[in-house]
Amino acid sequence: MGKGAFFLGFLLLLAAALPLPGEAFWFDEAFTANLTTFRLSPEKVVERVAQTDAHPPLFYLLAWAYARAVGAWGSAAEAPPEDIKARLRLFPTLTAALASGAAGLAGGPLGALAAAANPDLLSKAREFRMYPLLALFWTLAYLGAVRGNLRLSAWAGLGALWTHYLAPFLLLPLYAFLVLEARDRRRALLSLWPLLLFLPWLPALLGQLRGGMAMTAFRPDPLLALEPLYRLGAPEAFGLLLLGIVLHGGWRFRRERRGALILLPFLGVLLWWGASLALNTVSLRYTGAFVPPMAAALGLAASALSRPTRALLWAALFVAYASLLLEGEARPAPPDEGFARKAAILEALERERGPFVVLGDERGRLISLRYYWRSESTLRPVTEGDLEAPPFRNGVLVLLQYPGGLSEEQRLLLRLLQKAEEEGRLRPLERGFVNLYLWEKRP
Repeated sequence: MGKGAFFLGFLLLLAAALPLPGEAFWFDEAFTANLTTFRLSPEKVVERVAQTDAHPPLFYLLAWAYARAVGAWGSAAEAPPEDIKARLRLFPTLTAALASGAAGLAGGPLGALAAAANPDLLSKAREFRMYPLLALFWTLAYLGAVRGNLRLSAWAGLGALWTHYLAPFLLLPLYAFLVLEARDRRRALLSLWPLLLFLPWLPALLGQLRGGMAMTAFRPDPLLALEPLYRLGAPEAFGLLLLGIVLHGGWRFRRERRGALILLPFLGVLLWWGASLALNTVSLRYTGAFVPPMAAALGLAASALSRPTRALLWAALFVAYASLLLEGEARPAPPDEGFARKAAILEALERERGPFVVLGDERGRLISLRYYWRSESTLRPVTEGDLEAPPFRNGVLVLLQYPGGLSEEQRLLLRLLQKAEEEGRLRPLERGFVNLYLWEKRP
């Protein structure tokens, strides 16, 4: 479990992730790009994150510093440059490669291969968001537990806490184990003092807890919080087989320290599920962040298998990794909400008709569209008054529909779309994950 396993995980993940996808940023990525590619100061980044996002600010500050280092900071003031997507997405790719390498340090070469062969981690590695950074810090905290290094676990855990609001649920089983196994529990507890440096953000975190944590307009089924347990591999049947190997290893080593270590990452997932029964913390986007520490645990559990069975496991993981490479451009990637295409459509419409109004049912999607489309036209959320007097300008009204959830704005826009359809004046400009419609005023 040395340097060779680290470089194996790092290089395998990097090889699977590159070249990076060229699709336009989707909503979450555009939110990050807005904080890092305009001329905002670090203080302003922290202020905006505290006001508008559910996550602590460490990832955004590191992304800001990375954007400065690669010349992307301020580059989108006039318009987003063509190469901005690849330059910015390289940051989470490198972070995910480090997390895959850390899985090798904790779980050996098999753990490294299991991480690199996972499509959920690969998807997050190609997305300009904080999930690979959470995976890296959580894996380093787990590595500290495997090696009995409380200092590493504490400082890595602090990084995780400042990265994502799920970190407390993921880390609690790990720290409870480290304290309970120690001969001097008081000293072990004191060794975790770096975690106190998260206290300045605690009021903001508590506010997010009261607000439903993920700040969504609807509550997903808490059962979805168990998804990482069967997504350790793909397809899901293979993931369940890998989970069975983990449970087998935990049982075989139940009288050893290793038995508890194998189960710790999975206990974090179960604690998250328990918390989701009371708090709205569930999202389908998080699964990839759970992979590296769970892959490391798989590597530890595999030592309980016979040599022929381990050889079969190696072969199965190699086939899983090779299948990712063979997918080519179809490899897992961030969602494509088509904002660059929508911007080109609206730019052509504006040249033909002049400035107009774009009404949307989700503020974040309007902000994402504005990132790619700088114009004199107005973009704003739909209101009740728009039903009575649709704000036509230069004879047209554009509607941007995000058909997810059941917020008040989404209900209002749906009624507006129905009204336009009844008049026979509604024309789709682009359909997809986010729809764009043109409503032409009666002559």
